[in-house]
Amino acid sequence: MITINTAESALRNIYLESVIHDINEKTNPFLTMIRKNTKTIAERDAKAAVRFGSEGSVAAGEEDSILPTAHDARQAEIVTPLKNLYGTFQITDKAIRAAQNSPGAFTALVGGEMKNLVATAQTNLNRMVYGSGNPFLAYTLTHNAPTRTFQVPARFRDNLRVGQQIVVMNSNNQVLNTNVIKITNVVAFIPDSSRLNVVYTGDVPATKFDRLYLFPAEQSNLEMNGVDSLFMQDRLYNLKREDYKEILPFTSFDSGEDLNIINEDVLIEFFDGLEEHAQGQVSDIILTHPNVRKALFENLRDTRNNIDVTEFAGGFRGFTFNGIPMYADIRCMAGTAYALHSESFAMQQLCDWTWLEGDDGSILRPISGKSVYSATLVKYADLVCEKPFLQGKLTGYSALQWK
Repeated sequence: MITINTAESALRNIYLESVIHDINEKTNPFLTMIRKNTKTIAERDAKAAVRFGSEGSVAAGEEDSILPTAHDARQAEIVTPLKNLYGTFQITDKAIRAAQNSPGAFTALVGGEMKNLVATAQTNLNRMVYGSGNPFLAYTLTHNAPTRTFQVPARFRDNLRVGQQIVVMNSNNQVLNTNVIKITNVVAFIPDSSRLNVVYTGDVPATKFDRLYLFPAEQSNLEMNGVDSLFMQDRLYNLKREDYKEILPFTSFDSGEDLNIINEDVLIEFFDGLEEHAQGQVSDIILTHPNVRKALFENLRDTRNNIDVTEFAGGFRGFTFNGIPMYADIRCMAGTAYALHSESFAMQQLCDWTWLEGDDGSILRPISGKSVYSATLVKYADLVCEKPFLQGKLTGYSALQWK
């Protein structure tokens, strides 16, 4: 007979290993690449020592000349708190009782719920990969500065509320609002119900950008540090950017008056600048948005260049540009491309994904006031880059990639 103890045993002994594999290996090709760099630590903070500057000295000279003097490299310590990552599994008492005499029905029931849990975890982790550590509220489809109105996709409705104070940024993480921005109304756009009008008080100047990004005014830094956290305007993890210019990543920002698209020439110029900045070190993955991929496809097709398809570990597919594999993801900031050196990144964690246990060792616990049992999947970890100066970001281009 199937009981709650049977369900708990299945979660612990049958499903956990496959859940860990699917989340770690099949969420994002970049996360799969850095999986081998995972470090298990025994502290509340993730730490990394970043060495920079010349170390040692090599020079040519006369046979009896003074030997070259060695130079000491500088070192900076990156410190960031481990983030609390959670996933919730729920099953009703009624469902367990309905399947208590049918192992097949029970397996289908639990297996379906576990697939939902994995899918939700993958969606949220994938979003964090491209983020800056702060929850992202919405991106704009249009901005009418005179009427103080943003138009955003309707799927972001639950993220926005009247009275909420927000920060408005462009793709280069520049804050655009000149004073406090407060949402005064969120209404459906007529006749297109797939859009919302977000009315605000305050001042956000009109810009050339066809997409802006909305964040909470109060920065929580509760989410995992994604690749965009390396390119924030003021800090690099716990370090002030102005004090550690030698280790800052490379940014190429199109600051011209016109809004351009990313094409082959733009990318080649970007990689030339990044290679010089990184002193010859080569990126091993490019992350970008599908609209950038589409525009680049069209550009390469028009110039009669071959397009080489590649497959990443985990079953992800992409193509190569200049010998570097490129992966397009809708969660990546539009009009942007990241060139990354995956060996420089590490996932630092207290442990891998595991079930949160109660005082009695149980993982399935009843929810107060409901005939529902809940289990919590947990991981304490953060993504840390040990060589920020090897990373690059190309931004400031059209999010829509119009010709």
